[in-house]
Amino acid sequence: MPHSYPHLLEPITVGRTTLRNRLLMGSMHVGLEEQPDGFERMAAFYAERAKGGAGLIVTGGIAPNDEGPRCPEARR
Repeated sequence: MPHSYPHLLEPITVGRTTLRNRLLMGSMHVGLEEQPDGFERMAAFYAERAKGGAGLIVTGGIAPNDEGPRCPEARR
């Protein structure tokens, strides 16, 4: 049976970056941004997706320090 997307798992070069395949994980907010140890948990979450095969991961927005824009309801 022929594959509908024969190039999906092949590398692709975008500009000067070569991705290992053409699988993209879209942006999402996982609710860990304001949790205790949230940065470590988010890093582990995205690391698992990268190990799982995504060629490109688009993360949700995050403010890594108090100078960045935050939601009004975000904890300080």
